[in-house]
Amino acid sequence: MKIDSPNESAGETENKPKGRKYRACLLGIFKSLGVGLIGAVVVYLIVFPGSPLHRKLFQRGCAPNLKALQKALQVYTYDFVGVGYPTPGKWCDLLMENYGSGKEPLVDEKLFVCKHALAKGNKGRCHYAINPNCKPNSPGGTVLLFETKGGWNQYGGPEIMALENHKKRGCYILFNDGHVEFVEAEGIGELKW
Repeated sequence: MKIDSPNESAGETENKPKGRKYRACLLGIFKSLGVGLIGAVVVYLIVFPGSPLHRKLFQRGCAPNLKALQKALQVYTYDFVGVGYPTPGKWCDLLMENYGSGKEPLVDEKLFVCKHALAKGNKGRCHYAINPNCKPNSPGGTVLLFETKGGWNQYGGPEIMALENHKKRGCYILFNDGHVEFVEAEGIGELKW
């Protein structure tokens, strides 16, 4: 025989399981919302073009290329003391001629190509240009190499800079001090040439 407790009546017994069901249901809703929110943040960081993570994941092609070209330019200035950087109208040819062959070539033609430009149909051999005004002793913040439309041995200034390779958001630039930076379109006018 079951003995009822004094606090337990027929109405209260029926409400307890429902209360537990509501708590479990609310807990499930909050868990789903939390997972959904985390999923939305992850999708934003990876998919949304303006996110910092998206830039790091999908715009990496140019930065390593420019760093490798910077090393070749450094070696060139060391090997050809007093000459400075390669002649602007032949800079690609001179790097390939001097460092593109041998047992362990320092450069190959793949370094001159922006994969994003190729994906957009820009089939040039080189998607970078050299600033003819930049010398090895120029200030560190001076533009040395920058993205441009396809070609070979290109040189010039901001007039030939290409923002199209990265959806007009900006472009990668190698500065004279050796650092590479993705410069947003709004900051292009502040560059030192």
